[in-house]
Amino acid sequence: MTHPRVTLAAIALTLMAATGAAAQDTGFGAGTPESRYFRIDSTVTAGRRGPQVEGYIYNVYDAYALRVRLNVEAIDAAGRLIETRVAYLPLDVPPRGRAFFQAPLPAGATAARVSVLINARALGVRAETGRTRCPRASAAAASPGS
Repeated sequence: MTHPRVTLAAIALTLMAATGAAAQDTGFGAGTPESRYFRIDSTVTAGRRGPQVEGYIYNVYDAYALRVRLNVEAIDAAGRLIETRVAYLPLDVPPRGRAFFQAPLPAGATAARVSVLINARALGVRAETGRTRCPRASAAAASPGS
């Protein structure tokens, strides 16, 4: 390589490294969408049929969370994982709102780790007014001949 090309390559590498370090420091986009858009408060209680985990899932995003499933990991007194189950929320979680959940745990579980497994979002929903805007429906209404 010639001297100007080496200099340009060195400058380009320095800028890429500096940009990458700056992006990592900001924390933008860090973690999974589930950890960025939800917060979970849960506790293990004694239910009628044995231990259960119950609590609230908080939606910190401006859209409804639909068909939310929770990953529930049952842990024994020694800290070992006993079992993993999937719990379904019976209701949608409103924007900036919360929903209550309960899930049974196997016998011997003294603690539980709860995380969001999967969810769907309702797009076009305004959190302030609660009104839904559907682009396809408004386009169909605008063209009466189709």
